[in-house]
Amino acid sequence: MLSSPEEHEHRRLHHELEQAIVAINREQIGAVTGPISRENFINVVKMVACLRARYLYTVLELGGRCHSECIPTEEALELKRLHDAYTEAIEGFAALEHALHRGYLAFTA
Repeated sequence: MLSSPEEHEHRRLHHELEQAIVAINREQIGAVTGPISRENFINVVKMVACLRARYLYTVLELGGRCHSECIPTEEALELKRLHDAYTEAIEGFAALEHALHRGYLAFTA
């Protein structure tokens, strides 16, 4: 089935906008980050894993100490702080992955 001229024009415009989005993101992100190496990417993975481990360790440690009782508020607030740090790191990693998949990052060897 042949597409109508309007559908063709819509696809062409969408393609042009996608190209513009990629070019703008490459320029803006590249100006701030510079080229990204495999080591840079792996370091972010390690950071996220470290924050995840710290958060989970604290959850387990508090659970082991509470014996079915509530934990002190100060410890609950520390747990929240660790969770917030872990969550921010996960979101940062997701943004990095998105930029990678979209072709916004320049890589070095």
